[in-house]
Amino acid sequence: MKHVLIPTDFSIRSLRVLHSVVEKFGHEPLTIVMMHALRMPTSITDLMMLSRRSAHYDLITEDYKDACEIIRNKYASSIHLLKTEFLFGNTSSVFRNFLQYQNIDVIACAATEEFRLAGKDSYNPATLISKSKYPVYKVPLKQRKEKFLVSAMSELFEV
Repeated sequence: MKHVLIPTDFSIRSLRVLHSVVEKFGHEPLTIVMMHALRMPTSITDLMMLSRRSAHYDLITEDYKDACEIIRNKYASSIHLLKTEFLFGNTSSVFRNFLQYQNIDVIACAATEEFRLAGKDSYNPATLISKSKYPVYKVPLKQRKEKFLVSAMSELFEV
């Protein structure tokens, strides 16, 4: 089983990387971890209240959830597990521990950056990914026609 990490900003575009991942690694069962990076809370109260019911789960949009379900159904024979996880912290050691805990074999991300910040504590993990010693599979995606990042379900089916 291959474990693949894909950074996400909860946009439909970030899920388009999955098509290429399944095409390249789909010959074996895949566990796909969609990771969203957040800065560590600085308030002691925020740290104490950090739980499964925290506000960061509100960043996950309904379109994103629906698109994940569509992908699970479409690639049911290849994708063993598709889950979304949050990385708290922005240091290389935190990222390395996250990758080890999730048993990640390869990181897949779009070749061109179009990362949007989903929340006030979100950040682009591109620097952490480039500094890691993990293999990175860069997926070329078509350029967007729109000027702004929007959630469009039809974009999920563009390959």
